[in-house]
Amino acid sequence: MNESTEHKKNGKYFLGIDLGSSFTKFVVIDESGKIHYNQVIMTRSRNRDLYQQKLQEIYDNYSILCSCATGYGRKQFDSDLKKTELICAAAGASALFPVEKGVIDIGGEDIKIIECGPAGEVRNFYMNDKCSAGTGAFITEIAEKAEMEIAEMNELAVQSRANRVINSFCTVFAKTEILGWKFDGVPIEDIARGIYLSIVKRICKMPIPAGLPLYLCGGVIAYHPLLKELLAAELDTEISVFEKPQFTVAFGAAILAKKQDQAAGERRIGKKAK
Repeated sequence: MNESTEHKKNGKYFLGIDLGSSFTKFVVIDESGKIHYNQVIMTRSRNRDLYQQKLQEIYDNYSILCSCATGYGRKQFDSDLKKTELICAAAGASALFPVEKGVIDIGGEDIKIIECGPAGEVRNFYMNDKCSAGTGAFITEIAEKAEMEIAEMNELAVQSRANRVINSFCTVFAKTEILGWKFDGVPIEDIARGIYLSIVKRICKMPIPAGLPLYLCGGVIAYHPLLKELLAAELDTEISVFEKPQFTVAFGAAILAKKQDQAAGERRIGKKAK
């Protein structure tokens, strides 16, 4: 065991896992909240051993004192804690920015608007959990109908100044609209921008906290940064994006695992003092 690995094995580390509908994210932090490890894999990967391989890699290299699982698949993981994505998103956001704020989490199958306090307390939240419009799944399906690679969407959309918007929030009808655009000869750059504008339109239909700083997180914003600019312009306000936005929720889970371990330690000390 080299010195670096030995230090990790002897240190105190905490694991957060976000088992999302599309991707699973792993984050390991130390006592100060510094991230030492982050990794993402597909949740529905055919390689079912990959998940266990990642866990084994983490536990082989870090002395994990406490773990917290969140996301759609959190009940499938044998963790010390299980928390909702709302609570973990607020915890992760507040560990980075301890102020009153609004967090917009654009995920694979839903959008969450979270109003939270400086310490991570969730004060209010809204979700579009009855429809996938504006989510990662929506982007994937519409881009496929437009015969566009996901990886090139942002670069294409940046080249357009068109204001054409997909009117339907229904994925099926939205695909029909895209097909009509193709028949009409709409440039691929305008189609890419139109997809983003439709997502902005969907988000703006939700109750976004007024007068609070806004932050974006989630896998969608990690790969489609133009969304931030378009949303900020539509709302006429400044919006920030978390560093490593795809890992914000998993980071929050790790923060909660750390707090759980610290609270348990304080209880043990209290019992000894009596």
